[in-house]
Amino acid sequence: MKKVLPWLLTLVLLAGAWVLNAVALPDGSSEASFLTPATVGHAATARNLTLTVTDVRAARSIADPTGKTLESTWVVVDVDAEALDSQYGATLGFAELTVGERTFRATERIESFFRARLVPGVPRSGAVAFELPSDALKGTGTLRLGIPSDARYDGLVELRVDLGDIPVEDAITLPATDWTRS
Repeated sequence: MKKVLPWLLTLVLLAGAWVLNAVALPDGSSEASFLTPATVGHAATARNLTLTVTDVRAARSIADPTGKTLESTWVVVDVDAEALDSQYGATLGFAELTVGERTFRATERIESFFRARLVPGVPRSGAVAFELPSDALKGTGTLRLGIPSDARYDGLVELRVDLGDIPVEDAITLPATDWTRS
């Protein structure tokens, strides 16, 4: 029995290590965002943010409410958003569109809803724009929006978009950031 007990204990420890390895979270998951899936036209909530993506459009040129125009390939996302609990630090500070292996951040080259301040109980509307290479308007993109500029440890709203199904317009004028009209 003295010779069998160490072997049994070794087998139990190996089996335990195998189970622990099988259920362990992947590397980096301790810093992963909490993702809330969204669909166009329906509100999604992530921590201190309620957000509705009302439309996703594409264009070869965009203009902001001041008349500044930029030529390129653009994806424009119209949103309604508000803070839930606190207005402290509540801005739409995270906006990324991932297409394949490439990730694009919302542009700051033009006046948009990106970095707009949010207030609890006061819905606001606007649009964020992403500049993409001309070959990127195909396949599926993943849009992630949230309050923090660094999304680790926080909640994000996530929307999957079929970029090939979006008709490309010649020009889009971004709406002025405004109170939501709903």
